[in-house]
Formats: sequence, structure tokens, C-alpha cells
Amino acid sequence: MKLATLLTILLAIGLSPDYPSGSTSRPSDTNDSIFQSYGFPSHPNLTHLCSQRVYGSGKEISWDAFASYSRPSKLVDYYTRKIGHAGLTKDGKGGVWRLPADAPRPGRVLEIVPVGKDNPSSACRKSPPRNSRAIIIISRMS
Repeated sequence: MKLATLLTILLAIGLSPDYPSGSTSRPSDTNDSIFQSYGFPSHPNLTHLCSQRVYGSGKEISWDAFASYSRPSKLVDYYTRKIGHAGLTKDGKGGVWRLPADAPRPGRVLEIVPVGKDNPSSACRKSPPRNSRAIIIISRMS
């Protein structure tokens, strides 16, 4: 009975946290912790789209997708200032960092692509907000 009541309450209020003004816990704090878990700096004003895991060949790839209102080229400039050129491959308006740069297989990857370009975020249930210009995908293999 208690479980049914708890489920009813959760369904009534929803599972997504509400962040009232003045709260010390905000979505950007969550984004920062996600980026830190991958070993990358975050960028302000990102919308987290989803988190996924893919398994195969005895390996696991974890990835998170974010949408940004910034242009991909501006994000590439931002991340170049933050993490440098090592491991960077520019790709049109976006870019990909594969780190460590000298490793035969990267342990972690940060990819920036324009919205609309094919990328893993198409598997997310949540779509990028209207007027988003870029998608950031961070991933790691373990």
C-alpha cells in the first residue's frame, strides 16, 4: 500500500526536479558534475538531452548529449581555450577532441556538431530546444 501511495505521489508531482529561484542546486550544477565525470570543463547554458550506455566487444561506452544556443565554431573556440589543440580534429563548423591524444584508442571524446547533423543525440527522447545551434556529445570508453 505504501508503495502504491509513493508511486501515486511521484506521478502527481513528476520525476523532474523543480529549481526555484534562489535554490542552490541548479541544472548547470548537474551539467558541471556530468562534464567533470568525463574529465572535461562544462560550458554555460547547456540543455542536457540524455545519457546513454552502449555495450559491445567487452567494452562499455557511456555518453551524454547537450544542446547549446552557441554556434559550433564558438564552442570549438571555447574548448580550444580550455583544453587546447591536443587531440582536436576540426570537422566543418564543429570539432572532435579524442583524448589522450597519443593513445591508440581514446579514453574520452568531446564532439561538437551543428544541430541537424547526424549524431548520437538523435537517440535521445528529449529534443534540442528551439533555436539550438549545436550539440555537444561527451563520451568515455571503459
